[in-house]
Amino acid sequence: MAKRTEAEIIRDLQRIECALSPENLHCDGEISRSAAYAKERKLIAKQKELIKELGRQPTDAELWNYQPSWA
Repeated sequence: MAKRTEAEIIRDLQRIECALSPENLHCDGEISRSAAYAKERKLIAKQKELIKELGRQPTDAELWNYQPSWA
C-alpha cells in the first residue's frame, strides 16, 4: 500500500473532528447515550491511528484551515 500524504491524513482527521461534535456524535439526540459513547470510542481510536500514521499531533490551524488575518 502506498504511503498517504499528510494532506490526506489531515483530511481524515478533519472528518473525525467534525463527527465528534456533540450534534453529530449524538445524531441530534436521536441515539442513546450508550450508542453515542460507543461511536465516540471508535472515532477516538481511529483518530489515534491517524495521528500515529501522521507521525505527530496536527495543529489546530491544520485541522481547521485557520488563517489569521495578519498572515
